[in-house]
Amino acid sequence: MERFFIAIYNYFEKHRGVMWFAALLSFVLVGFLASRIKLEEDITRILPHEKRLDKLQQVFQDSRFNEKLSLTFTQKDSTKEAQPDQLTAYAGAFTEIATTRLAPYIKSVQGTNDSTAGNLMQAIQADLPIFLTEQDYKAIDSLLTPEKLQQQLTYDYNTLISPAGLVLKKTIQTDPVGISWIGIKKLQRLQYDEQFDLYDGYIMTKDHRNLLLFVTPANLANATGKNGAFFKELDLVLDSLNKQFPGIDASYFGSAAVTVGNAQQLAKDTMLTQGITLVILIVFIGFYFRKKRAPLLIMLPVVFGGLFSLALVYLIKGNISVVALATGSIVLGIAVNYSLHIFNHHRHIPDMRAVIADVASPMTIGSFTTIGGFLCLMLIPSPLLNDIGLFAALSLVGATLFSLIFLPHWIVGGNQVKRAEEQHEHSHSWIDKLSEYKPERNKYLVAGIFVMTIVFLFTAKNVGFENDMLRMNYMSPKLHDAEAKFNKINAYTAQSVYIVSEGNNLEEALENNERAVPALQQLQRQGIIKKMAGVSDLLLSAKEQQTRIDRWNNYWTPEKRQQLLATLRADGAAYHFSSSAFDQFDQLLQ
Repeated sequence: MERFFIAIYNYFEKHRGVMWFAALLSFVLVGFLASRIKLEEDITRILPHEKRLDKLQQVFQDSRFNEKLSLTFTQKDSTKEAQPDQLTAYAGAFTEIATTRLAPYIKSVQGTNDSTAGNLMQAIQADLPIFLTEQDYKAIDSLLTPEKLQQQLTYDYNTLISPAGLVLKKTIQTDPVGISWIGIKKLQRLQYDEQFDLYDGYIMTKDHRNLLLFVTPANLANATGKNGAFFKELDLVLDSLNKQFPGIDASYFGSAAVTVGNAQQLAKDTMLTQGITLVILIVFIGFYFRKKRAPLLIMLPVVFGGLFSLALVYLIKGNISVVALATGSIVLGIAVNYSLHIFNHHRHIPDMRAVIADVASPMTIGSFTTIGGFLCLMLIPSPLLNDIGLFAALSLVGATLFSLIFLPHWIVGGNQVKRAEEQHEHSHSWIDKLSEYKPERNKYLVAGIFVMTIVFLFTAKNVGFENDMLRMNYMSPKLHDAEAKFNKINAYTAQSVYIVSEGNNLEEALENNERAVPALQQLQRQGIIKKMAGVSDLLLSAKEQQTRIDRWNNYWTPEKRQQLLATLRADGAAYHFSSSAFDQFDQLLQ
């Protein structure tokens, strides 16, 4: 091994221009490739790959379900009477500003949409048979008794002559018996949390002290640069509105906000930890070697190693986790040892060829064991730990190669060439004296370590491990308070379990979903599930739709339909209903 690096040293010693060109080209090349790498800021990448979890994550990402930002407007003084109009005024002012000032950052602002509910009701009434289950026909039987029909006609008449008739006229004309309401009531199953109400078109808690808005950001959650500007602008908007509405407190929470907080905190922590490490190393190296250029020369292999690693990671996979880069202080502390070995060895042995001969094998073998340890992280099914292992291992490879190939020329280069051929004279510092100390010869120290090892064997088992994966994310106190407030008014949010039914096409996915529903209903009857909500009542497979249509047609035989219509026309005459008033209902039955 040493012959290989000595041969390279001899060649570059005779061709120093080639050496400088190779060094500069290497730096430029790895620097360019490293600048192209994409940084991933998703803290959940520490979780191992698991097929079902990956599928769920893919569903969330495709639907952008988890990227919505929840804004909560709360009345500050809980002792005062509820002021819902103040909340709606705040929400209206925010929506108006958001559609102009925040337009580049958001897709939409949603409070509620009355037309959506109206369209759903019309759709259910128009296609009523497919929204009725077998049990619903027992309810229809109860509506068709003479007494119930008489009561319903009375209700229809009184409703039509009241102001409400302007709204419900079309509904009554289509279905005077009220069969449609059996299907329309299924809309209630979409309401996951029952402590919300509609007030002036907005979603509000039933005590009218909290109002919710949902913002869909224009950028993905991992676009932290653009989202960082968005949240800075959003904070300014909310601060301005808080002055305009001093009695209202506004907060927001969502994955985009958490991701931006993570990215900003990681950047600060990375700069801080690596900055502190770098300063300590530079001060130590400068103090120990007492040469101005020593810190620069010793840190060059470390810098090259980091760029070398990022360049290869870019070529291998194209991206790396920011958390992996945050471990750079660990890599920095290890990689700096390689250049320190050569620099310190040269203090005792002036001939650089002899230095390379002495350190080449120990350095390469030692670095291989360390590199192998980091590469073992590649065997763990966690993308984040894979990134850490790959980044650290390649950084050490780059630092080792640079220390053995280029660094020796700069240590003895320039004014140091002649001194390299002379015997170095250096004074022993306290660090040298400390390194000569033999702790294994101190029997009291050895006995103390032995006793402590036995004690630690018993105390180590008391160490606990963090089992709350949500605590991996950094959240500012502001976001923590917003999350607590959001979870408080959304009773089921923090304990929801999402079930995804998949298939090769929509029809197959719907059929799989329908097969899962009976099991979930059984769990709900047993009290294991408090509440369930989903599209299973409204979005049905073609197979199930046809089954329900056949059930409807079998139920409404021509004789049964004609008898019902005859009864309605006869009884309706007493309320001045014309004979054609029930024609639309006849079409519904058919």
